[in-house]
Amino acid sequence: MATVGTRELKQNPHAVVRQVLETGEAVVVTTHGHPTGVALVPTHAGPRRWVRGADLARVVPIDDGAVSRFHDDLASVDQDDEPADPWAPRA
Repeated sequence: MATVGTRELKQNPHAVVRQVLETGEAVVVTTHGHPTGVALVPTHAGPRRWVRGADLARVVPIDDGAVSRFHDDLASVDQDDEPADPWAPRA
């Protein structure tokens, strides 16, 4: 678990909070190198700037049949079709 000193937290709070939100990992606050019992824990992780190699390795490639079906679906779309507002009052 990462740590941050009280001085750094006081001087750069936005950078520390941004780090916690971007990584999704908790950070323990320390004083003189000793844990204070306080941790910055994100309630939800924000979007990461980079994808971890392990996460990327788990991505399954699309088979050729699915790719051709996707292209067929795109080709069959009527390009002149106007999008409809789902919240508009109906007549």
